[in-house]
Amino acid sequence: MNKVKGTLIMGILALTAASAGAQVVADTVSTGPSYANQVWYSLSADEQGNAAKNNWDLAFAAAGVGSGIMINSIIGTMLWNYPNGDVTAWATLDTAGLSTWTPRWNADTSWAKGAMGRYADPTNPNDLDWGVYNMTTHMVTGDSLYIIKLSDGSYKKLWIENLSSGTYNFKYANLDGSSLQTANLVKATYAGKNFGYYSLQHNTALDREPPASNWDLLFTQYTTFIPSPYTVTGVLANNGTEVARCGGLADKATFAAYSSASFSTSINTIGYNWKVFNGAGYNIQDSLVYFVKPANGDIWKVIFTGFSGGSTGGFMFTKEKLFTNTSWVAGATVKKASLALYPNPAYGGTIHLVYSIPEVVPGATIIISDMTGRVVLRERAEERKGLHQFLVPATQLLPGTYLVTLSAASYSISQKLTIQ
Repeated sequence: MNKVKGTLIMGILALTAASAGAQVVADTVSTGPSYANQVWYSLSADEQGNAAKNNWDLAFAAAGVGSGIMINSIIGTMLWNYPNGDVTAWATLDTAGLSTWTPRWNADTSWAKGAMGRYADPTNPNDLDWGVYNMTTHMVTGDSLYIIKLSDGSYKKLWIENLSSGTYNFKYANLDGSSLQTANLVKATYAGKNFGYYSLQHNTALDREPPASNWDLLFTQYTTFIPSPYTVTGVLANNGTEVARCGGLADKATFAAYSSASFSTSINTIGYNWKVFNGAGYNIQDSLVYFVKPANGDIWKVIFTGFSGGSTGGFMFTKEKLFTNTSWVAGATVKKASLALYPNPAYGGTIHLVYSIPEVVPGATIIISDMTGRVVLRERAEERKGLHQFLVPATQLLPGTYLVTLSAASYSISQKLTIQ
C-alpha cells in the first residue's frame, strides 16, 4: 500500500462522478397548480412536509435569540413602517400619504432578515428594527408601528409590543381601531423549527414547517429584487446549508469539482434563474450544477432537469451524494472528521482513501477488514491535522465488501467499500 505523505491537494476531491461510483437519483417535487404549496425537502430523506403558501401572514423567528419577523409577500402582503410617530401614536395613526411611504420587504438572502428586522440601525447593536433590546432585562420592547396590507385587500395597524421570555406579544386592529386583537406567539411551541406562523386574517397561530434538522431545501415562491420587488418560483436553502453554483460546464454529468467551488450561505444561491421562460414553457440551463452541503457536512450534487410551470408546480432534478461527513468523539467533545473512498464500488485501478482530521491524533491507523472481521490491510495513517490520502491498488483486494476504518485511541470512523 502506497502512502502519499503531506496534506492532500484539494484537487484530489475533483474526481468525476462516474469514477466515484455514486448513485444518481432522479426526483420530482411538486408545489401544486399555481404553486399552491411550499415543500420542505431533505436530500437524504426526500420530502419532509408541505403546507399551503397562503395560510399565513407573519412568520416569527423561533430559534435561539432570533427576533426577525417575515411577511408573506408572495400572496400580496405588504408592510410599511409608520413614519409619523412612535408607539404613542397607536390611537391616532392614519394612512395619509401612504402611497409615498417606502414598503418594507424580507431579504431574499437570509432567513434572519425579515421585513421587521431587516431595517435595524447598523450603528446601534441594540436596535432590532421593530424594537430595542435591553441588555439588563433581555427583553425587546417594540418602538415602531406598522401598516400591513393583507392578501384580502384589507389594511391593519400592527404593533409588536415586546419579545419577553421567549414570547412575542403583539396587537393589531383595523385602521380606525375597531376589531382590536391582542395576541402572542410562544417560541417554545415551535422548538427546533425556524419559524412560528400567524394568520392575522384568521387570528390564528400556525405550526407549518418540519423541524429545521430534517430538511435542506425549500421549494417555494419568494420575493426577489430585479431590481424592484418581484415574485419568483425557486429553491431556498435552510439555515446551515451551504450551496455552490457552477456554470458554463462542458460536461455537467461528470463534473464533481466541489472542492474548488465557492460555497455560499445565501439562502437564494439556487434561487430561480436556473430556468428561463421561452414563451411557451421553460428551458433549463444545460451547463449548470449545484453542490449542496447540508449542516451535517455531506456534499450533494444537484442538477435541475425540468420545470412544469404553474400547471403542476413541478421541479425535476437529479441528486447524487458525493461525500459523507462523519463525526468522532474525543472524551466528551464531538469532533468533525471525514473519510471518503473513491471510486466506490471499485472495478480495478487505484482506490483513494481521503480523510480529514481536526487535530493531531497519535497512533492513527487505516484498517481494511472483510465482513467476517479479518484484517486484510493495516497501515499507519498520517497523524497531522488536515486533509490526507492513501492510495490502495484495488487488485490487492478480492471482489467483495470490506470495512475501511480510520482508527486511533480516542475515536474510530468507518465506511464500507465494495470491490467488483
